[in-house]
Amino acid sequence: MKRIPLLVVAVLLLSIPTPAFASLQQESIYDLLVDRYFNQTSNNDIDVNTQDPQAFAGGDFLGIRDRLAHIQDMGFTYISIGPIFETEKYDGSEISSYSSIESRYGTEEEFVDLLDELHAKDMKLMIDLPIGDATPENLQEMQAFVERFPIDGVKLTNIPATITPEVEQFVAAINTDERDVISLEETDLELDANYSSDTTTAFQQAFKTVDQPMSGLINFTESDILTLDTLVTERFTYFSTEENMFPPTRIMVAMGSLLTLPGVPVMTYGTEIAMNGDSQESSHQIMNFRVDEDIMLFIEDLQTIRNQSEALQRGDFELLQEEDGYLVFKRSTENEAFIVVINNTSGTKTFAASEEIVGVDKELRGLFGRDVVRQADNGEYRLTIDRELVELYHVKENSGLNTAYIIAMAIAYALFLGFIYLVWRKGKQKRAQQN
Repeated sequence: MKRIPLLVVAVLLLSIPTPAFASLQQESIYDLLVDRYFNQTSNNDIDVNTQDPQAFAGGDFLGIRDRLAHIQDMGFTYISIGPIFETEKYDGSEISSYSSIESRYGTEEEFVDLLDELHAKDMKLMIDLPIGDATPENLQEMQAFVERFPIDGVKLTNIPATITPEVEQFVAAINTDERDVISLEETDLELDANYSSDTTTAFQQAFKTVDQPMSGLINFTESDILTLDTLVTERFTYFSTEENMFPPTRIMVAMGSLLTLPGVPVMTYGTEIAMNGDSQESSHQIMNFRVDEDIMLFIEDLQTIRNQSEALQRGDFELLQEEDGYLVFKRSTENEAFIVVINNTSGTKTFAASEEIVGVDKELRGLFGRDVVRQADNGEYRLTIDRELVELYHVKENSGLNTAYIIAMAIAYALFLGFIYLVWRKGKQKRAQQN
């Protein structure tokens, strides 16, 4: 995928009205485990063994804060850090106290510092609440815990098959206007966003290789949770490697879909480095920050636009075309519109958008290919996309000239002339010194 030029991004952002709402649908969530992210200090390393996949690896709150820019640069606005209660296992699945923070992760002060740092950057934090084995007293302890700290959201895990009145009351008490409540498990509880394993499977099956049906991706609503995998499933990379496909390309095309379809996008840590694994033991790896820059930069570019666009966050969805590996749709509000093309096929594809879809005498500005498409004499706008690529076309009034391109070329030309002048002047000074 080509990188969106900074100048094009700047011009585009100036033309997109800032969303005038605050809801979970405008967020994108990065899901991690504290212990597996980054070990910033050895002061809290107790029973750490990085060679044992079942042991603690040393990750802590200070580590998240130290590497916060990694997540922020990709445009994620919400961090989910797993359960942080006192526990016997690295993933927080064996809780020994529902009112105390696990000391291996850090102190209460360090947790609060992390919260403060996130809020200073206009980011939010979510923790896991494992409720399956919790007694009514445990539920009260967890409620007191989330009310004691300025936590922005919670993710319910280990949800019991039978929902008791105590659990319903607990969820109702913590699900306030100021706090988001979700789950990455299927449940009948009324939460702020809904998860279905069918959704995750639909992404895995559609993008594990090329030329796959995408019919499972066209009926999402803004309250659906969209994810390629979770902390308890096989990694998305596992499915693409099983098909002998190149994981970075597979991830970029899949993430292009995930971040433009209606719903709340959630990405599991390590997706940006194509982390693999077919079990929790193999997929809960220690985060390696030698990242695949192509994936990171693609996500960053796409989220730069999404985070400013009400159309991509909560706009209307109109399906324009869907066939094996090829998906074209429109996201729009009264003030803005995008045509999104997902070409996950083995060949180049062309889509002819009618003026009923785009409008009369408009221009479509491609964000990655940087092409500008204008209405042809027959009234159509022809969009041509190479294989295994994602393109967003911003619908704008026909300017007649590609102003951003002209400005960019003028700047480049001026810099080139300046460089030539400096070389000439330096050469002249050198000749004068020799004489």
